[in-house]
Amino acid sequence: MAAPLRIGCPACETPVTATVPNGPGLQSTDDVSDATLRGHDMSCRNCGHELELYFY
Repeated sequence: MAAPLRIGCPACETPVTATVPNGPGLQSTDDVSDATLRGHDMSCRNCGHELELYFY
């Protein structure tokens, strides 16, 4: 199940809701080199500003 994430658009501050898939995340700072950074592109519904969300 995906976790909802709500952030404010940096251009117009409209709340933007995205979903981030469940994953292991980072367990410690040693995990960073082995983890795969993933991303998701989306646009604000109000002003069209493109947002890029990155997660482990």
